[in-house]
Amino acid sequence: MLETDRLKFKILNSRYKKDLEKLFCENHFVMKTALKGRVFTKDEFKKSLREDFIKSETDKVGFWCLTSSSDDKVIGITGLLKCNYLNNDNYEFGFILDENSWGKGLAIEIGKFWLEYAKNEMNLTELIATVSPGNIASRKVLEKLDMEYVGEFTSQERGDRLIFRKRT
Repeated sequence: MLETDRLKFKILNSRYKKDLEKLFCENHFVMKTALKGRVFTKDEFKKSLREDFIKSETDKVGFWCLTSSSDDKVIGITGLLKCNYLNNDNYEFGFILDENSWGKGLAIEIGKFWLEYAKNEMNLTELIATVSPGNIASRKVLEKLDMEYVGEFTSQERGDRLIFRKRT
């Protein structure tokens, strides 16, 4: 199992689906700067569960359910996704945290974990992160991780995104 000092990365299971559905489909506040820039429809959520989430300990690409080390309650998601920004195949890390988990340093803890994982477990030479231009808190996290701004893109699916990179 993947973990940090305060978080555990868990495989998708039926116990987490209700909390994930609330986050993805009902939490307008959190989702306005994540993934699609809006809450998901129920069908989009079901599709994401099928296609995007980690289902085996051997999977490396996809979303992990995040729980605190002290209990088994879902507080968000994190993961690595394949990407092609700036005409280069790469991996992007990301996270979405329930607003009750904001301001506690968890995002930096997650970022440090993925940067080390990319280097030590996947032998990657760099890792990408993207952020909505209006998400100042997440931009500050990426800056604290010493990630450098390298460009931006706009997609129909995700809207405007700033691209940050760190060589591992």
